[in-house]
Amino acid sequence: MDSDKNVGGRDRLIRAVLAVVLTIVSLRWLRSGKRKRGLLAGIGALGLGFNASTGYCGLNDTLDIDTTADDDDVFAPSDAGDEPAADESTDVSVDFTSSDDTEASNVHANGTLTCAVCEDPIVPGERRGPNDEGAIVHESCE
Repeated sequence: MDSDKNVGGRDRLIRAVLAVVLTIVSLRWLRSGKRKRGLLAGIGALGLGFNASTGYCGLNDTLDIDTTADDDDVFAPSDAGDEPAADESTDVSVDFTSSDDTEASNVHANGTLTCAVCEDPIVPGERRGPNDEGAIVHESCE
C-alpha cells in the first residue's frame, strides 16, 4: 500500500466505540474473577483502540483493504481556512393524517377534537369512539 493509513471514517469511529465497549467488558470480567475472558477482551480493546487512533490496521494491510476516504474521515481536524460548507439539510414536512382524518369535521386545525354530536371538546383520556357515520363522539353521545 502507498499510504500508512488504511482505516478511515466510519470504520475508525466503529473501532473506537468497540474499543470502549470491550474495555468496560474487560474490567467487569476481571472484577468478577474471569481473568482469561477479561484479558482477551482487554487485548481486543487495545487492538481496536490502536486501529482507531492511528488509522492503521495490519489485517487490512495484509488483505489490501483501504477504508480511508478524503471526505469521510470523522477524526480528521477541520481546516479553519476553508470556507464553510453549504448547508445541505433539507426541510421535510410530514403529514400524519390519513384520508379518513381529513374527512372528519370534528378535528380542528389546532389539533383539538370535538364531539360530532354535542360539539363539546373531547379531552385526552376521555372515552370516545366512532358513531354509525364514522365521526368521533363521546361514549355517552353514541
